[in-house]
Amino acid sequence: MRAVAVLYILGWVLAVIAAAMLIPASFAVALDSIAHIQAFVAPSFVVGFLAGGMIIAFKSREVFSGRRQSLLLLALVWMVVPIAGALPFYTSGFPGHAIAAYFEAASGFTTTGATVLSDLSQTPASIIVWRALLQWLGGLATLIALATLLGPLSGTALHDRQLRFIGHSTHGTSLHMKEALRSITPLYAALTAACFIALTVSGIPAFDAFCLALSTLSTGGFMPRDGTFVLYGAPMAELTLAIFMTIGAISIIWMRAIFQSRWTLVREIREPLWIVWAVGIFGFSLAIALAIKTGELGAMTLIHTVTLGLASAASIISTTGLAVSNQTNELVPYMVLLCACIIGGGRFSTAGGLKVYRIASMMRQLGREFRLLIYPHGVRPSRFGAEAIDHEVVKVIWITLSAFILIIGIIAMIIAWAGGVPFSGALLAAAGSVSNIGPAYEFARVVDFPNAPTYAEMGPMAQIALCAGMIFGRVEILALLSIFNIIFWRD
Repeated sequence: MRAVAVLYILGWVLAVIAAAMLIPASFAVALDSIAHIQAFVAPSFVVGFLAGGMIIAFKSREVFSGRRQSLLLLALVWMVVPIAGALPFYTSGFPGHAIAAYFEAASGFTTTGATVLSDLSQTPASIIVWRALLQWLGGLATLIALATLLGPLSGTALHDRQLRFIGHSTHGTSLHMKEALRSITPLYAALTAACFIALTVSGIPAFDAFCLALSTLSTGGFMPRDGTFVLYGAPMAELTLAIFMTIGAISIIWMRAIFQSRWTLVREIREPLWIVWAVGIFGFSLAIALAIKTGELGAMTLIHTVTLGLASAASIISTTGLAVSNQTNELVPYMVLLCACIIGGGRFSTAGGLKVYRIASMMRQLGREFRLLIYPHGVRPSRFGAEAIDHEVVKVIWITLSAFILIIGIIAMIIAWAGGVPFSGALLAAAGSVSNIGPAYEFARVVDFPNAPTYAEMGPMAQIALCAGMIFGRVEILALLSIFNIIFWRD
């Protein structure tokens, strides 16, 4: 397989990253020093020059089409883009270590939200914006990847009519990538703008609201300042976060169908309703537990308790990982947090984890097999809402689960050995990296293993292992593992 077409599209991706660096550079002009301006302008020039050379050199050399080229492109994007994204971190000194800079960029672009920056009050505003912007771009790249290839390879296939709704192609052609980009980007940007306006109206400062909006819709997790969201003292903003984090965990197909009044398609897809119910039940449970713990039963206090509970539940279930409140974090048992990380959000969304559709499909298949033990000749089709469940897809899902657990176990052992982390903490950190909810480790560390190191205090090998987990989780494990299969590359 020739990789010329892959390098051509990779050049355009790097060109977008180079152009995006000028946004935090403008913030540096207004809020930071000349040194921080140079930390973005110089990398932007270098990355832009490299991208331009790739575009000119590889233009029209061959047609981009096929799964092998698509998988190679996706792997290169999620490994190479963090290198380009790490340059401003490295040159600015926040963080200055090369591996730590790559960790921060990979965590941002994969929307994981784990950070090695320990004092955001001393971090330049341009760096904070760059972290949030990397998350937003990573969320968009995730949606485009799911729309063009990863759906059928990862056991999240929909009906062809639904897939065509977002420009899907199982061959991953450049034409379908453009169609998906045109259909998804406007909705993704509009929802981000709506989140920004709602947060600003709710009393959040404009700079913080801008960064939080980028993190929320991408289900990222980076906070623009130290501490938790409750320190803003804005209950309506907490409710806003809960709503938009839940939206971020819902299928982009479903959201687009609502905006275009495709009600038949909306009724076919039941997964978003499961996610909304999960956020509601989990959120009200946290609110009740918090009210009992504090013993404060005033009307305004109860309302604030409910908004905190919903925001915290949405943060975990959507794999966003925004730090809403230490009080609610302490109420989430370790095993509940671990299971929530593994389950994750919805298919065709920016959320990580195994995804609700896969879990529901496995449970449906498990129930069907139990019924066949009682009625061996019974004919009982499996359905998820109005969608029929393909048994071949279920097989892929079970294989994905096995690979998912295996990867988490390997990464956990590396972190426990190289990072000096207790195995329970290493397991949660590994699950958080593969499920792209890095802050989950910090949520539990304070209560369950307070002597464990932070991400910044872990060794380089542990940080590299976590970066690998982030990439595996974002590219989809089976899709990435197939790249290492010799048979896959044979003509």
